[in-house]
Amino acid sequence: MDRSHGTACEYDRCLACGGTRLRLLHRIHGYAIGQCPRCLLAHTLNVRLDPALFYDHAYFVSPDAPKGYSDYLALAAAMERTNRARLRRLRRLVPTAQTLLDVGCGPGFFVKAATDAGLQACGLEVSEFAAHYGREQLRQRIVTGPIDAEHLAGIGGGFDLITLWDAIEHLPSPDEALSLLAGRLEPGGALTLSTGDIGSLAARASGPRWHLYNLPEHLWFFSVPSLQRLLRQAGLRVIGLQREVCWYTAWYLVERLLFSFGRRPPRVRAGAVLNRIPIPVTLLDIVTISARKAL
Repeated sequence: MDRSHGTACEYDRCLACGGTRLRLLHRIHGYAIGQCPRCLLAHTLNVRLDPALFYDHAYFVSPDAPKGYSDYLALAAAMERTNRARLRRLRRLVPTAQTLLDVGCGPGFFVKAATDAGLQACGLEVSEFAAHYGREQLRQRIVTGPIDAEHLAGIGGGFDLITLWDAIEHLPSPDEALSLLAGRLEPGGALTLSTGDIGSLAARASGPRWHLYNLPEHLWFFSVPSLQRLLRQAGLRVIGLQREVCWYTAWYLVERLLFSFGRRPPRVRAGAVLNRIPIPVTLLDIVTISARKAL
């Protein structure tokens, strides 16, 4: 089956709209990204990735590994501002909320922010390194494992709030994950997620240089309509959508820019200084969407 010229071809079924045609969108670093022409949901084709092995120490903290971040842990201070703003919005969605589950929580920065804000918060994270850091260094309740019935049962719940910050694009089966998570929501509870918007101006203008084409870890690239469809399929009602401003360190932004050109950041002293400078950023290409479970 020749996909080298962007022609449409048949495939099983689009997760969001049920379409059965697929077009080649991009080839990036040896990976092909296919896209549904109907709802614009795209995914990285033929990726064989074991999350438990891929998201190791080197993914989060290594200036030399050909993946991940030179120092994700250095983002903690800048992310505090983003997390406070997110918690304020979540409180408005469910003013009586007492419990929260953060899925794909990484080292647990948002779990800690939620705990500090008075919520009974816990996390689910597939990376043993990140989950261990959150448990040992931040003293948060974080379960190691994928999103499946077994691990969700081990966490307990239901939950008034469930969040997936920049996580859904990493999941092998986002439709199944959303259905499982919707089942863990309390009636009237809300699920909120953030992810890149492949239909945004920044994504379309950047083409294959879009900064969110992080391959192979980003398996899915969502449009707003495809996200809305998936949430409705999970039995949730979409109640809000926004383009939030997030805080990062200056060095992280340099790193992401270099990554989009296939380069690793150099080891320079300026990196340590730039890691202490927080900067608010939005290219309007990351969407935050919330959906509620019926009472």
